[in-house]
Formats: sequence, C-alpha cells, structure tokens
Amino acid sequence: MEERDSEPSDTNIHLCGVNKNIHMKAISIKAYGTPEVLEVTEQEMPVPAPDEVLVKVKAIGINYADLLIRKGVYPMIPQFPAIMSGEISGEVIQTGSAVTHLQPGQQVTGYAPGGYAAYAAVPAAGLTVLPQGLEPSRGLLSQALTAQHLLEQASRYQSVVITAAAGGVGSNALQLARIRGVKQIIAITGSTHKHDYVRSLGATHALSTEDPSWLQQLNAITGHGADLILDAIGGDTTSALVQALAVNGTLIVYGSTSAQPASLNPQDLIMKSARVIGSTVYNIPPEQRQQWLTYLIGLTEAGQLKGHVSSYPFTAVAQAHQDIEQRRTTGRTILVFPD
Repeated sequence: MEERDSEPSDTNIHLCGVNKNIHMKAISIKAYGTPEVLEVTEQEMPVPAPDEVLVKVKAIGINYADLLIRKGVYPMIPQFPAIMSGEISGEVIQTGSAVTHLQPGQQVTGYAPGGYAAYAAVPAAGLTVLPQGLEPSRGLLSQALTAQHLLEQASRYQSVVITAAAGGVGSNALQLARIRGVKQIIAITGSTHKHDYVRSLGATHALSTEDPSWLQQLNAITGHGADLILDAIGGDTTSALVQALAVNGTLIVYGSTSAQPASLNPQDLIMKSARVIGSTVYNIPPEQRQQWLTYLIGLTEAGQLKGHVSSYPFTAVAQAHQDIEQRRTTGRTILVFPD
C-alpha cells in the first residue's frame, strides 16, 4: 500500500521478458536510485499461467512503497532490469486454464507483478471485480483499504488526527472518518495551501507542520488529547504526536516518509495508558479484505468516496515519482495510458 507503506513480498516483481512474440510498453528499472532509473521500454508481453489472468492495464496507482522499492529501501528486485510491480485497474483479456471465476471483459483491480506495463499477468485470486463503467482511476482502492484498516483498529473514538492528510491514504481516511460521524477530524499537512482541500473532504480542523506551534494548536483543539492518531511521517513528528495522545489513546504508525527514527519516552505512554502500534494493509485476512473492498466500492459508486486524482501519462513516470517525493501532489497519483 497505502501511500502503500509496508513491505511487499518477493513475488511483486516480474523480470522483463516473458512472451517472445508480442511486445508492449513497460516501465523498467535498471538499478536502484532516483526517478531517472525508471524508463519506458519495449518488453515481451506476459503469458498468464494457469492460475493467472492477462489484464489490459488502464490505470496504475503509484503508492509510496513504489518509491521505496525504486530506492532499494525495500530491496525486493531479484535481478535487473525488471518491470516495476504496481497497483492496477483494467480489463481481463485472457484467463489461465485453471481460472473459473473471472472472464474476459470484466473490469478488475489488484496488485500486479510487472504492473507498470500495458499488460500484466496477475494471480486471479488477488483481483477484485469492479462495476462495469467505473472510472479506472476510481477502481484503485489500496489507499482507501489502508485507511479503512487504520480506522478499524480503535473503537469509540471522538477525535482523530491524520498526518499527510492531503495524500492518498490521508484523503481517504478523512472521508471515512466523516462517514463514521467522528466529531473532531484534525488534518495535518506539510503546507497551508492544502487546507482548503482537506476541509472539503471532512476535516474539522487543519494544521501545518510548517507552523512551529502546530503541536500546541493540536493540544488546544483536542483539550484532553487525541483518541486516535494516524501517522505516515515518522521521525520527530511521531515523537511529538505521542505527547498529543489522550488517556487510552492510540497512535498508529503506518509509514515513515521522513525516513527518520522516532524517539519515544515510555512515561508518555504509561501515564496515559496509551499505545503506539504499527500497521500494514498486508496483514488483513482475505475475507476481511474482500468485505471492506465491497464496502469501499459501494461508497465510491455512490460518490461518497472521492478526492483529487493527479494523473500523469504513462511516459511521465519519473516526473510522477519526483512530484510525490517533493510533496507536489494531492490525493491519488496515477499513471494512465492513452485510449
């Protein structure tokens, strides 16, 4: 995932070249490094194994973990060059001989080995069928699933604080918290120019870490402290947020975009009976995952779950990665193919 902020398995990368007859456009990575290591290449189209389907990719969702794979923080590429893995939505073109629950023409979404490509061979068990006619960009649900998972890990909270609130996971968490009827939804962003956006999604308050007094402002808003805090930043931000927890409060760390360690004083937790936990979307049981995805698809179809989409042409992958790193994007960031 979200912001997919946890480590993928070693099956998430396909080596370049599978089918020796038909070629396609793909984004290859030739070494770990800056966005420039990503390049658009011609590759052999994959052939689905018996338990796979071939998907014509219409949109690719860029999650924060993609950046970490590219940098080598998640060193999951067995051999260079490789086609980057990724979250996709698209149309089933061909099914493997053992696949019975999917058929050509269906719209699907899921995480695909070799997903940064015009076509991807994907294990059928990991795909979710989307309603016909749903925009491909709206079918990329991993960040919404991450947000749903985070909000489910505490109960009876009246206040929630969300860092990186204008990002993909954050913007979904804002909306889902609003739908749940949470009274105080406090968005924390890296700059004030994103405050109108987070308020439009349901934030009752918006703070910026550019302001040195943001922690004092946060404590003044909550009074007793925050019941639930969702943090994607790590480092000094996490350390500060521990001080903003309410009695019996929960701080969930699901990312570390700062790439810095956090220092915690156990006394801050002991005196409040508070807790700090880590979270990854990959630990959701399959049955629960499907139940939540059905719920999220329903909200998306009803127009209750939306948010800004930053779209880049497939060939501008390096620019998209760079813009995410430099916090120039808002909401969901995707790559799209021309019709």
